[in-house]
Amino acid sequence: MMNHVLMLSLDTALATQPQGDSRARHLTYAARTGRLTIIVYTPPHVGTAFQPSDHLTIIPTNSRHPVLFPLDAIRLARGVLRGGGVNLITTQEPFATGLVGLWLRLRYRVPLLVQNHSYFFGNQAWLDERPLRNRLLTAIGRVVVVRADFYRTVNDKEKQNYLAAGGSPRRVVALPLGTAAGAFAAAPDPDQLAALRARLGLTAATPVVLWVGYPVGFKRVPILFKVFKKVLSRVPDAKLVLIGDMKRSPVELVTLAQSEGLADSVIFDGPVQHDQLPLYYALGSVYAHTSSYEGVPRVLFEASAAGLPLVALDVVGVNEVIENGVNGYLAPDMDIDGMAGRIVTLLQDPVPAKAMGERARDLALRRYDAERYIDSWMGVWREAIRLGMRRRRRWL
Repeated sequence: MMNHVLMLSLDTALATQPQGDSRARHLTYAARTGRLTIIVYTPPHVGTAFQPSDHLTIIPTNSRHPVLFPLDAIRLARGVLRGGGVNLITTQEPFATGLVGLWLRLRYRVPLLVQNHSYFFGNQAWLDERPLRNRLLTAIGRVVVVRADFYRTVNDKEKQNYLAAGGSPRRVVALPLGTAAGAFAAAPDPDQLAALRARLGLTAATPVVLWVGYPVGFKRVPILFKVFKKVLSRVPDAKLVLIGDMKRSPVELVTLAQSEGLADSVIFDGPVQHDQLPLYYALGSVYAHTSSYEGVPRVLFEASAAGLPLVALDVVGVNEVIENGVNGYLAPDMDIDGMAGRIVTLLQDPVPAKAMGERARDLALRRYDAERYIDSWMGVWREAIRLGMRRRRRWL
């Protein structure tokens, strides 16, 4: 059955990065569903609507200011919905896009599927980041979620929050974004890997603690530096390699590394295109993660598929991926000594570390396979369309 889905998104890369991972995934979604129209937030002068394929239409908002996005999105969506034939509206999050989606649902009587890719409701760490703004967003999000027809979370914690407040078990799913593709599990080209090591000043014998991502506040990279400093006291030849756009950090990380005495042991190299990441994961001996919370971190799936054992702090989202002692280790939140000790254990005992990495790969490819994820996500769309608009309101 061919369906037409209208998506509201804040992922500017959909409109501006033709070769990016996000565009590639949505091209696949569009081909599987029949027709996908995406209204995406962009700053001015990105361009007009365009069709990367027969099944996908992308409409940039060209918003003069981010606060104007909802009005721009409503104006553009009305043009899509007036023609009829849209079976489902889906939003990227329960706040800005969610509010627009709710207005469109009420106006055009089209089922609404709201997504939540993080951990917001009841998350004190998130509230503390920006108290006034995030409390306002929480209030908006609750209004949106309870009026939506279907709710997709990425972790079980948010799903259970919804159910505990009276949400319908038929209209919610916890579905992480599966990114454990075979490309991460494949053996890297030895010449390319050798060249990358040489450029970064590494050898094949160098113990490497790896971190990949955007170093925004809740990722707590400064905590990782404190952990790694303790690792160095026991494994002095270890290196910490960080891949990502370091400009996203609220603190100047190069300066911080110097102040911690880590200037010679921390390597910054990024950002990197997603299709190049498998080569970088091949550098690692251990993957380390110090976030204060997560939806469910896709980097853990990718690192696992690459055969790396995982070490992280025990927080929501992360603890749904790591089985302590199986595919990695969890230390209590903010237990810097405990996390450092687990990393040291893996660096000093490469044989059991390799076995743990192999178990991590097996679990990731079974649970978070990229291709099976697409099938599951398309199944959620079909189920939301089948159930349609619900008659009763439930409060979250």
